[in-house]
Amino acid sequence: MPTRIVAGPGSLATIGTLARDLKMSRALVVSDPVISQQPFHRDALDALQNAGLQVARFDECGIDARCSHIDDQGERVRREAIDGVICIGGGSVMCTGKGIAIVATNKKPMRDCAGVGKFDRKALPMIMVPTTAGSGSEVSQWTIVKDEERHLKLLGGGPLSFPDAAILDPATLRSLPMRTAALPAVDALTHGVEAYFSGIASPLTDAIALSAVRLQYGSLRASINSDNERAREANLIASCMANIACGNARLGHGHALSLPLEGRLDLPHPYGVGVLLPHVIAFNLPVLPEKVKPLAEALEVETAGLTRTEIIEACADSIRSLYADIGFPDHFTPDQLPRQRVREMAARAVPGLYAGIDAEAFDPASANDHTVIACPSARKMTVWQAEQIFERCLA
Repeated sequence: MPTRIVAGPGSLATIGTLARDLKMSRALVVSDPVISQQPFHRDALDALQNAGLQVARFDECGIDARCSHIDDQGERVRREAIDGVICIGGGSVMCTGKGIAIVATNKKPMRDCAGVGKFDRKALPMIMVPTTAGSGSEVSQWTIVKDEERHLKLLGGGPLSFPDAAILDPATLRSLPMRTAALPAVDALTHGVEAYFSGIASPLTDAIALSAVRLQYGSLRASINSDNERAREANLIASCMANIACGNARLGHGHALSLPLEGRLDLPHPYGVGVLLPHVIAFNLPVLPEKVKPLAEALEVETAGLTRTEIIEACADSIRSLYADIGFPDHFTPDQLPRQRVREMAARAVPGLYAGIDAEAFDPASANDHTVIACPSARKMTVWQAEQIFERCLA
């Protein structure tokens, strides 16, 4: 993970210097309609201009990064000789900017860049300023975008698309409403947990993942429910760490099962992975006995006198307790996941994130109860098991 990380109160003031260090002279600043109105956004623009940069802007990002935005802005970047991309926003903003930086140098649409290492030229220099403690996209080589025409979520990236620098300043979280802050924070928590459950996890990724979970869980309530700058800083660092962990150990069942809900039912990503998280914990921990107590301790579970099964149940309950305290749902509504589509969604999860299977070409009717969902988690999940989890998420 080669991204340079600058963290702490006041770190946003370094943005101009970082841009000049990356040889940027004309930068595209990517944001959304809300973030672009915040005082810290104006401060960042002033710092860039004071450092001598010319600044172009794209402030129209939505809840998902979209191929249409990326392709249009990638063409603009080439046309206007822009030589750097600076993202100030949440996960969708950073994924949008990363996509723009990729297509700008590779001169082909985002759809053709989807997959692992499907482009040959290094993306434009990038600086990421996360304004939510969530996706960790600021240190990730991957971008997740929505293909509106085909109703699919696409994953693209490789070593040529790591951001060059990330600025973690807790001031960027200060204006977030409670409900808005909870969504990305839960997403970050899933990253740490799923990295820990991965079949390709290592002592290195486990150490980072557990520390991220411990730090995130221990600071979330204070960060979201009160004006606590130290807790907000902890959230930002934890979400960054969680992505470093899952960037190396990969993501698991929560993301694999959420993918069709996002692409086919337009469910926001944090809702999908967050509601699934307690069930993912209950499913995976029984085959990872050596990891039960360390995760329980990170989730502040008192394990004395409990059996292993009871500890696993307590881990899932600790997540639900956190959700109740920060205003995050622990189930899907029938509108979000219609019961008559549960089987279809379970089958559509089969391609997963990493298998290289074309989700559009995949026929869900070809899957049976025993078909295994493509996922690096230590425990394999079948379509039938995924269906049962979806049903429990509706209870």
